[in-house]
Amino acid sequence: MHRQAISTDITLRSRFECKYLISPLVVPELRSFLSSFARPDRYAALRSGYRYPICSLYLDTDDLLLYQQTVGGDKNRFKLRIRTYSDDASSPAFFEVKRKINSIVQKRRAILDRDRAPEMLNQGLNGWLRHSNRGLMSDAEYFANHLILSAAKPVIKVRYMREAYESIGGDPVRVTIDTELMHAVTLDHDLTRQRGRWVSTPVDGVILELKFTERFPTWIHDLVQTFGLRQRPVPKYVWSVDHVLMSGRESALALGGFTLPPRRA
Repeated sequence: MHRQAISTDITLRSRFECKYLISPLVVPELRSFLSSFARPDRYAALRSGYRYPICSLYLDTDDLLLYQQTVGGDKNRFKLRIRTYSDDASSPAFFEVKRKINSIVQKRRAILDRDRAPEMLNQGLNGWLRHSNRGLMSDAEYFANHLILSAAKPVIKVRYMREAYESIGGDPVRVTIDTELMHAVTLDHDLTRQRGRWVSTPVDGVILELKFTERFPTWIHDLVQTFGLRQRPVPKYVWSVDHVLMSGRESALALGGFTLPPRRA
């Protein structure tokens, strides 16, 4: 995926995110509703069915603190992940810090050549500052600081297919539909979508996300009312770790030096 195509998310820096689980049977009607107000984003428009793959390698501390913060509903928490959109060796990797402060989500990402990912993770802050693009240096430093202070390391990859739309009127609004959620315990820097022992993550429906900045457009309110949507947490990373623990695969995490949290009901 081209760097510019991915970096044009108009809600990237700071936004509200409303998440829902909907029946797959509702998706065609939802698409019909969206057609009057939104269009596939510039990358989705190039793909069959307006869907593209996302694969994220999540990093966490030895005691899985970042997982625990989400489970506990901490008001100020963050995730560390390395996201890719293709297994093409020439495609970049996006090093992201996704922070949630109360109800506001802030995301910062540094773009690097994927073959530099292991080197950057091992070199620390000085390595990031030497090799990052000048315009993206602050984002690289931001990620590196979180990485160093937390001593986080790879724990699990999460992948899915995303169908993405953006507002026709130019409002900073995005609507995404995610399906085929899977995970693979990953204790190294493998960023690929294909390699790994992938297991389906149980999800009771299709994941719908509404992302906007300060203003909640009328048509989004109408969408929520029309489809009777009920907002709820949809933590893909947490659900993936939960399934590892619940399906008797916790030894894979223990081998990586992680302290296992209590199983959640």
